[in-house]
Amino acid sequence: MFVEDIKVIETSPCLAEKELFKGITRASADLTEILPYLNAVIEKPNYQPNSSSLVFKEGIIGFTLQGSNINITRFANMTELYELLDWIKELINATYESREFIEPNHKARKITPTLVIYNLLPKTNCKECGEQSCMAFATMLNKFDAEIDDCPLLRQSGYAELRDKLAKEME
Repeated sequence: MFVEDIKVIETSPCLAEKELFKGITRASADLTEILPYLNAVIEKPNYQPNSSSLVFKEGIIGFTLQGSNINITRFANMTELYELLDWIKELINATYESREFIEPNHKARKITPTLVIYNLLPKTNCKECGEQSCMAFATMLNKFDAEIDDCPLLRQSGYAELRDKLAKEME
């Protein structure tokens, strides 16, 4: 077993959503060596090899792994936090046990600046994506909280060239 336990160091309210919480926890092992393997198995991770960190979301819950620290955001209560810690511990240990069958991914995910994304959007502020403006949607894309196809206009043939440019910029 790679991680024996994870201890809660501190919890506090999320700054953006006061009814939710964030937590700082510490694993019993340094996670640096497992991050490229997790980068290969987690959907849409943001791995930064220079800082040896991995950020990803599971639903609305945000995870940041760096060193032995595991920071978790947007959980409802301590019960959910402990369930999330059991889940992340199981994911880390299962990935570690299967590492000989996993091709580690050492590639960092490109982070496209919000303004660059915005300039490649239709800029109609139609709200069909669920956001209040195209700038808000660009911010969601930048934070990996939305997909390009969440913009209905970009799925239309008249915006195909813009969509292709945006997809290429964000790959």
